[in-house]
Amino acid sequence: MIRATSRAALPRGASAYCDLTFHLKCDRQAEELLRSFWTAVADGTELPAELRGLAEGAQNGVPGIRRCLLMERLGERLRIEVTAVGKGRTQFHLWRDGLAQNVVNPTNGVDGVVAPNAADGLTQREREVALLVADGLRSREVAERLGIASQTVKSHLKTIFDKLGVRNRVELARRLEQR
Repeated sequence: MIRATSRAALPRGASAYCDLTFHLKCDRQAEELLRSFWTAVADGTELPAELRGLAEGAQNGVPGIRRCLLMERLGERLRIEVTAVGKGRTQFHLWRDGLAQNVVNPTNGVDGVVAPNAADGLTQREREVALLVADGLRSREVAERLGIASQTVKSHLKTIFDKLGVRNRVELARRLEQR
């Protein structure tokens, strides 16, 4: 099996945490994703107002319920899902997607380019695993980031490969780049 050794220039998925004082705990990838919308965000800083509201809602609501925030700007979308994971800790799942731009056709005017949809048959967790694997993370690293067992990641990968018709991680990364 061929292993992907290069990482994508910009991460597509990441996760971060905050504590009861609403200070962000994140790695470099999560920081990069968040900085594309909030320039002052860094590991250890206080959450921006929008994220703090989500975190408070997660902590005050029913445990296990995810709250979602979509941030859009020209050419990209940041999707943030927030879940209370206990003991005052809140987890943020972050995904960045490119948005389709309108293409001007000189003969027909404006043709809208169709954005990829979620009709690939993957579950939410399978999408999380696929994005992290496509970014070059190993099964163990994906498992640590998502708080699941390494064997569970491998099981998800087998299902992802079957559903998307790919044979390995490199093909998976290429397939996700095309989307």
